[in-house]
Amino acid sequence: MSTTVTYSIVSTVNNVTLQLIRFDCGQIYLCFINNRVIFTIPTVRYLLSNGRRRASQTCFILFRNVIQDCVTALNLRVERHDLSRHAGSLWNQLKNCDILLIEEFRRVANLAAQHFYSEIRIVNVNMNIQFMNIPVMNIPATVRPSTNIPIKINDDENVRELLKDLFAEVLPPPDFHQ
Repeated sequence: MSTTVTYSIVSTVNNVTLQLIRFDCGQIYLCFINNRVIFTIPTVRYLLSNGRRRASQTCFILFRNVIQDCVTALNLRVERHDLSRHAGSLWNQLKNCDILLIEEFRRVANLAAQHFYSEIRIVNVNMNIQFMNIPVMNIPATVRPSTNIPIKINDDENVRELLKDLFAEVLPPPDFHQ
C-alpha cells in the first residue's frame, strides 16, 4: 500500500529549510534534508500533566512547541526567534492547506484552558450590590463608625452569570423557576 502526499509546506529561515508533510493516511512529518520525525499533536492530558502551571497555552504556542520538539528530535540547533519564524510561516501556510489541523490545535488549547482555569479560578463577579449601613457593635453610639457590608439582592440573572463563569461549558445553565 503506497501513501501519497496530501500537502507539503516549506519554511526557510537563515538557510535552514523545514518541510511539513502530510500523507493521505493522516500522518504528519517535519523534515530537514533527508531526516524526518513524526509531528505529534499533543493531547489535553499530556498538556495538563507536563505543562507549566503558570498559564494555559494558546493554539499557536502549542504548535510552536511541537515544532520545537521536532527540531530537537532532528538534532538541529535553531535560535528561538528563528524557530518562532519557522512556526509562524508554517502556521500561516496551514491556514490555506489544512484548516482542520489548526482547528485541532484550537480544540486542544481550549480544552486545556478550561481544565487549567477550572483548577485556579478566582471569581470576580460584578453584581449589583446594595450597601446597607450597619453599625459596628460594642462601641458607644456617639463614637460608632459605620461599616458598609454588601448585601446581595436576589437576582437570578447574576446567579446565572456566576454559575456560567464557574462552570463554563461543563454544565448546562441551571433552569431557575420564575
